[in-house]
Amino acid sequence: MITVVRPLLLLSLVFPSLAVSDTLPKSEPSPALVHQTVQEQTIRQLPAPVLDILKKNNVPGENLSVYIRDLNAEKPMLSHNIDASRAPASTIKLVTTYAALKQLGPNYSWKTEAWTRGEIKNGVLQGDLILKGHGDPFLVYERFWKFAHELRDQGLTAITGDIIIDSSYYNIPAHKRSAFDGQGFRVYNAGASPLMFNFQASRIRLAAPDNEEATKADVAHFPPSKGLKVDNQVRLVAGRCKRQHSRPKLSWKTDGSLLVKGTFSRDCPARFLMRLVSEPDQHVFDAFTQFWQELGGVFSGRLKVGKITDGDELFYSYASPTLGDQIRLINKWSNNVMTRQLFLTTGVNYFEAPATEQKSRDAIKAIIEQQGVNTDGMIVDTGSGLSRKTRITARQMAQLLELAYRDAFMPEFLSSLSVPGLDGTLASRFKNEDLKGRSHLKTGTLNNVTALSGYMLNRKGRRLVVVIQHNGRKASSSAGAKVQDEILRWAFEQ
Repeated sequence: MITVVRPLLLLSLVFPSLAVSDTLPKSEPSPALVHQTVQEQTIRQLPAPVLDILKKNNVPGENLSVYIRDLNAEKPMLSHNIDASRAPASTIKLVTTYAALKQLGPNYSWKTEAWTRGEIKNGVLQGDLILKGHGDPFLVYERFWKFAHELRDQGLTAITGDIIIDSSYYNIPAHKRSAFDGQGFRVYNAGASPLMFNFQASRIRLAAPDNEEATKADVAHFPPSKGLKVDNQVRLVAGRCKRQHSRPKLSWKTDGSLLVKGTFSRDCPARFLMRLVSEPDQHVFDAFTQFWQELGGVFSGRLKVGKITDGDELFYSYASPTLGDQIRLINKWSNNVMTRQLFLTTGVNYFEAPATEQKSRDAIKAIIEQQGVNTDGMIVDTGSGLSRKTRITARQMAQLLELAYRDAFMPEFLSSLSVPGLDGTLASRFKNEDLKGRSHLKTGTLNNVTALSGYMLNRKGRRLVVVIQHNGRKASSSAGAKVQDEILRWAFEQ
C-alpha cells in the first residue's frame, strides 16, 4: 500500500493428496485442445534444493502445487500436484483482470455523473444535485476534485437543495468490513460501491500541538465529516519518535463515536494513516462537500440516498482512466477493492444492470471458458482473492496464463504484473540477484496460503509460465517465501 499526493492510496484449507502430473496443451492452443483430456505422466520429482527447503522447514510436499513450462516447449519442466484445488489468495486477480480485458477492452472507462433535479438560474441550482457512479475503481482525491471543479467550470455556483447519492447500479449485500479477519478499519477490507471515493479510505492525521501544556495529540480526519464524532484519547508523551506512535488503536463506542487511543511523542512530525471510518455514501458526500466549498461553491443541504428519475437532467459526466491503466494498479499493488469494482463491472457488462455478485461470477467463468480455460471446480467468489471460498488448480491458472500470453491484449496484461526487485508487491524480492527484473508475477498471501503466478524470462532466454500454489501450515510464513524463491531460482537456471 502506498500513498501518493494528497493521498493517492494504491493501495491481500486444502490439504489434498498428491495428484498425477501432466502437460498442458501445446503452443497456440485452441479452445478444443485446452478442454481435451491430455496424456498423463509420472509425477516429476521436485528439484533437490526445493526438497531441502521443504524438509528443513517441515513443510509437506503435498501442500504444494507447481507448474513451470517453456512457452515454446510441448512439455513442462516441472509439474507437481497441478490438479489439486487450492486457495490462490490474490493470484485469482489474474483471472478477474484477464476476463475484464476480454469483456471490456483496455480502453474501457467508467462514468461518474452529476444530474440536476430542478432549474438552474444564473448558476444556482434550485433543487437537488444527484451524484451517480458506475463503479470507477480509481476515483481518488485528485480525480474527484477535478469532477467537482468541472461542475464549477460548467457554470454551477450554488445548490439550494440536497446532495442525492444514486447507488442503484449495484445490487449487492451490505458489506461488513470486519467479517473477513476482524480488521474492519483496514483499507483492504473495503467493500464495493458504485460511487467510491478514494477506496473509501479516510486520511487520519496525528500531530503534536504547539501548546506545550497540551496532554493530547491533535487528531484530524479528511475529508471532515459532520456525521462522525471522534473521541480523541491519544496521549502526548516525551521521548524519541517511535513506530508505535503512528499506530493508534481505533474502535467504535456504543454511542457510535470513533474512539482513537494510543500515544504520540512530542518529537514526532505529523503522521498520517489511512483507515475505513465512514460508510461509502457518507464518505462521498463529505468529500464532495469539502471540495465544492473549497472551490467557492455554495451548499448547505443534507445527504440523501435515492435514484435518478424521469425529469432529471444530466449535467456533467466524468470519464475515468482506462482499464489498461487501472489493471496496473490492481495487479502490481494487489488492490482488493479495485478488483471488486472490476469484478462487478465485468458482470454488469456481460449481462445487464444492476450488478450482482452472482452475475459477475457467472460472467467471468463464461468469458474464460470461451477463451479455452477449463473452469470445472473453479470458485471465483469475490474476484479479489480476499476470500476463503475461492479455489483454482495450478493447471487452470497455467491454462489462463498461456492463453493470455498469446492474446492480443497480452502487453496490457503482462505489464500489469509486479517485477521482482523493481516494483509492486515484489519490489523487495531478489533486489541483489540476477533474477531482478526478469519476471512479471502476481503474488497472493492469506493466513496459511501463499501463491505466485506469471511469467519469467530465464537466464537462457526462455519465456516460462510459472505457477506456485502453497496451502497449509507455514505457507504464509517465511518458509513459504523460501520455497517460492528456491523454485524461481531453479527455473531461472533451466
